[in-house]
Amino acid sequence: MKFAKVKLLVVHILALGIFLIVNQMTPNPGDTSGNGNPALLIVWILIPILVFIVILWVRIFRTSSISNTVFITSILGILVHLTVSFFYQKNELNEYREVIKIALINREGVADAQYMQSITSGLDIHVNNQNFNINTYFMFVTFSVLLAIVYTLWNTWEKKEKSQN
Repeated sequence: MKFAKVKLLVVHILALGIFLIVNQMTPNPGDTSGNGNPALLIVWILIPILVFIVILWVRIFRTSSISNTVFITSILGILVHLTVSFFYQKNELNEYREVIKIALINREGVADAQYMQSITSGLDIHVNNQNFNINTYFMFVTFSVLLAIVYTLWNTWEKKEKSQN
């Protein structure tokens, strides 16, 4: 189990590194970027990392003696954290849109609302710092724990059901 914890720590540090690198690939507010979003070339790595992290958490949970009550309470806490974090991030994005609007007005004298919406939506390079930051990293971590807990509980309940039959 100690080796699983060390691997988990290393993989979390790797994921944090990816979040921070992508965060730094955001152009300054008001700058233009015609290269698309090169950060998307490394972001996809987070998907297998998420799967690996969930597997490591499941291994740790299987060898620990955590009760179902603690797991269910943890699920509720994680859902509260994810909800609060989501709304916080949404608010931060709205504030960042204002920063970009001011930068565009200073540079061009006007800020086109349609252009503003297009560069601050989805996975555009102008919002890398909004989609990949410390808050979203912790959302990533707690989401992985949530998936591992749900899987562990599901697996435990299936085993109990099979043993009763």
